[in-house]
Amino acid sequence: MNDTALLKDSTESGGRVNADSVAQDTENQVNQTIIDKLVNTFGEKVAILFAVGVVISFYEIIARYFFNAPTTWVHEATIGMVAICYLVGGVYCLANDKHIRIGIIYFGTTGRTRQLLDIFNASLTLLFAVVLVYASWLMAEKGWFDPSGALRLERSGSAWNPVIPAIVKLTLVFVSVILALQSILHLSRALNARNYPVDSNASQRFPVYIAIILLLVVFCLSMGAYHLLDQGKALGIETGSLYLVAAIMLLLLTGMPLAFVTGLVAIVFTVAWFGTFGVPLITSRMYSAINEYVLAAIPMFVLMASILDKSGMADDLYNAARVIAGRLKGGVAIQTLVASVFLAAISGVIGGEIVLLGLIALPQMLRLGYDRSLAIGTVCAGGSLGTMIPPSIVLIIYGLTASVSIGDLFLATIVPGLMLATLYAIYIYTRVSLNPSLAPPLPKEELERPRREKVKELKGAILPLGVAVVVLGSIYGGIASVTEASCLGVVAVVISAIIRKEMSLELMRDSLKQTMGTCGMIIWIILGAAALVGVYNLMGGNRFVEAEILALNASPTVIVLFMMLILLVLGLFMDWTGIALLTMPIFVPIIITLGLDPVWFGILFAMNMQVSYLSPPFGPAAFYLKSVAPPEISLADIFKAVLPFIALQLIGLSIVLLNPGLVLWLPKLVNG
Repeated sequence: MNDTALLKDSTESGGRVNADSVAQDTENQVNQTIIDKLVNTFGEKVAILFAVGVVISFYEIIARYFFNAPTTWVHEATIGMVAICYLVGGVYCLANDKHIRIGIIYFGTTGRTRQLLDIFNASLTLLFAVVLVYASWLMAEKGWFDPSGALRLERSGSAWNPVIPAIVKLTLVFVSVILALQSILHLSRALNARNYPVDSNASQRFPVYIAIILLLVVFCLSMGAYHLLDQGKALGIETGSLYLVAAIMLLLLTGMPLAFVTGLVAIVFTVAWFGTFGVPLITSRMYSAINEYVLAAIPMFVLMASILDKSGMADDLYNAARVIAGRLKGGVAIQTLVASVFLAAISGVIGGEIVLLGLIALPQMLRLGYDRSLAIGTVCAGGSLGTMIPPSIVLIIYGLTASVSIGDLFLATIVPGLMLATLYAIYIYTRVSLNPSLAPPLPKEELERPRREKVKELKGAILPLGVAVVVLGSIYGGIASVTEASCLGVVAVVISAIIRKEMSLELMRDSLKQTMGTCGMIIWIILGAAALVGVYNLMGGNRFVEAEILALNASPTVIVLFMMLILLVLGLFMDWTGIALLTMPIFVPIIITLGLDPVWFGILFAMNMQVSYLSPPFGPAAFYLKSVAPPEISLADIFKAVLPFIALQLIGLSIVLLNPGLVLWLPKLVNG
């Protein structure tokens, strides 16, 4: 197994990946159990609900603005369909091995050691699934039957008053049962494997040390769980907080998917603090987490990005950027940054942009003789701008978690996002000016291309840029909410693909499959984190952390710096989704107490996640690029190449930290 296995997700550029990625997908299909294969087929069918959600949301917009006849059912129907897709997406990702896991140790093992880890992880996942079945059934039972046992489906209580709550709750039971069956079969396969596959690409250098580390991890987890369950509340919130952080970190080291790590830790702490009667709190938090209309924007933005990629419009955007930056020193690298900004403004999806640029821009820079580190760093840093340029999914999650206007966040991030891209461009231009050998100029025939070719390339960018105008224009113009704007974006990108004669049923089917995998991965992290945060807050954790931070008696700036340091450390080991759900419910109230603006803090958070996106050892950007980079480029090469760009990100973070007005002036201007 190659280095891409260190980070698993589903944002590969569908069909446009290298042989390693195709081989990995083939290996996943071979390793699927019977249940996995059924889930795979079922998940692809359920993904159609994403498209249905787009259609009815578009109908609502048309009915409201053109016929003055707003609907009473579209929002709830969209929430219900998307929620079902989200729940099914979790088992779909497990079937295809697409959940995010930190496999620094896991994928450094092979043979017997890997088998033991698979047994351990499958056992814990089974435990999580069994408890989830029990808790979800208790919740669903109340949604389907009255206290006397008579059938009485729970309704939403709105003007339309559908039975969607009862359906979604029963879906959670169904998905939990499937998750348990998957775990049983995965456990059985690991237990019964006589000759566990030996991966020739796995690290063989220190198997003894790896085994010792794993034994220590398992021992610490076992003793900690016993002590926690034995002492319960008597441990106190201080010790409980330390146990919670340690449990998450140790479980992540085993290679267990992040979504199940947070969910399992939430269950253990619920039982320890509140007893088994508190377990339904877990599914109650999970249900509340997916019952948010704004979350429906995520699959629509992902679907839009997937169609953009598979239709070839992203290639045209990159070619158009060449006309703008072609004659500058380091022009191809700066061209890549320009294309990155436009791609981010269309999709809002991080990860996919790096894969796209790794396929389009990196080979061109290497072919032209660009310094390898400069080319790699440009692709990783440019592709990560999706966390800052609206419509950023990072800011959508922050806005939902912090109860902050997403429209204000989108306005506030424009200047910092463009500032960061400008810092990258200035750095590239300066380095190339001082050392021209880092980026040889384009060939003469390339610079002197006929005007008609340049005009043709610019025309190719009209439709995809029109999509960005539709999305952002509808939000800033007050025409549509963020979710409705994402719907308009999907419609616009589909129309663009039809005009370009690139739309097909196969393209749409592949895009929906990719959307199911990506959203299942993201949302199940949210579900696990939401459950954990809910339990921790009930334990008194939010009050404890707030009191400890405020007890520093430091200035607001120092407290914010301390928060940034915590986020930077967490970013070395965790995905941004989990970080947001775990920390923002605690940090944002403190920010408000200090009299600081939560919109400004949201931009600081997004910039901080930019740093974590590049930083080793987790650094998702490195793994995305490695999945499509030439074989001779190692992970060490990538992490070395991004160091100057991490420094630039920290400079940008410092500028925004010390100058809140840089962030807040545009929202204030627009909002009057």
